[in-house]
Amino acid sequence: MSRAEIWVVDDDDDHREGLCDLIAAAGHHPVGLSGGIAARDALEGPLPDLVLTDLRMPGLDGIGVLDAVREVAADLPVVLLTGHGDVAHAVRAMQRGAQDFLEKPYDADHLLTVVERSLAAGRLHAEIRMLRERLKVEGAHLIGETTAIAAVRARLTEIAGLPVDVILQGETGTGKELAARSLHDQSGRSGPFVTINCAALPNSGFGVDLFGRIDATGTLQPGRVGLAEGGTLFLDQIDVMPLELQPLLLRLLQSRQIEPVGGQAPIDVDLRVVASASEDLKELIAKGAFRQDLYYRLAGVEIQLPPLRQIAPDIPVLFVHFMTQAAVRHGVPVPEITFAERKALQSHDWPGNAHQLRQAAQRRILGLDGVADTRDLAVKGTLKDRVARFEALEIMRVLDQCRGNTARAAAQLGIPRRTLNAKMNRQGIKP
Repeated sequence: MSRAEIWVVDDDDDHREGLCDLIAAAGHHPVGLSGGIAARDALEGPLPDLVLTDLRMPGLDGIGVLDAVREVAADLPVVLLTGHGDVAHAVRAMQRGAQDFLEKPYDADHLLTVVERSLAAGRLHAEIRMLRERLKVEGAHLIGETTAIAAVRARLTEIAGLPVDVILQGETGTGKELAARSLHDQSGRSGPFVTINCAALPNSGFGVDLFGRIDATGTLQPGRVGLAEGGTLFLDQIDVMPLELQPLLLRLLQSRQIEPVGGQAPIDVDLRVVASASEDLKELIAKGAFRQDLYYRLAGVEIQLPPLRQIAPDIPVLFVHFMTQAAVRHGVPVPEITFAERKALQSHDWPGNAHQLRQAAQRRILGLDGVADTRDLAVKGTLKDRVARFEALEIMRVLDQCRGNTARAAAQLGIPRRTLNAKMNRQGIKP
């Protein structure tokens, strides 16, 4: 239990001193204040960890103290002490943000229990506030420190301000939309970021949905392309866009104009187009499932986003990031992850990439049992099994650093290349 500073606000000298003695005996640092006005004045200096205040006081009562605290510190816990006839007032105080209340006469042990519970709630609120600030900084960026992720971030920054369209390629869950938003945020474009899910486009009504229409009064009702004026149009999952709809998109890219349904003349649009694809577009072109001219119109710049298995050292960092998001959402602290869990996270295949990892983090925060969480990923078996798994992890890590070059990896590991190949065959590792 950490030592906390607790303000005891009460105009009854004997009661205030008795409370201070009780709180000091519990290992905390009490500060006695003779009334609500004294407490309000003290708020101009360093703040405590908890305010314990009587409800009925002359000059400024406990509700006034609560209001004064809320003006300077929204998360500072306030506990009120009430008489028997003041419970209704105390309930209203709870609705206005008080942490708890105690009705006199109260049991000393119960009071200390309420104090500890309120201090824990205050620490949790402070942690959540800190996590929210951290998420504001991290949320718009690709998280990770591996060479591959750092290179993607650098490339996004390099091209963000250029007037070129971009294709983002990568497996499902590799952060393509996050990369697209990063491009938009760094581009300096004043318009909005508008997403079109190409997998959900209707075969009928497509033109109105995307390009808008002119209504009976002659007013333009913009479609989603028009809404992106001055900003970025993100075409998500363009690899599954129906072939018969692709010519309309090609025309937009060629002319930078839209033709609303019912209109007489095309309308110029200023936007940047960013598209994402999980399948290799060149392979789709070879199969006749994607137009080659559309691909070359889109591919001003093409960026490949790596799957998690190629950036294994970043997986624990991402996992903690997703746990932090879930902890803020559910109002709980972020647990520590052990070394074994870190290794298990790095060794797991994660075919769903970040989507799957986020779900695992969510389960960990909620403490769900009987589901495939990180504990199920830990290495089990005999010492021989565990050593073999650790050896495989190290081989994969070094191979990743050496970009699959087995000669360089063998030299870095200090073993003959033939030995490395034998270990790779035995472990089923492919460079």
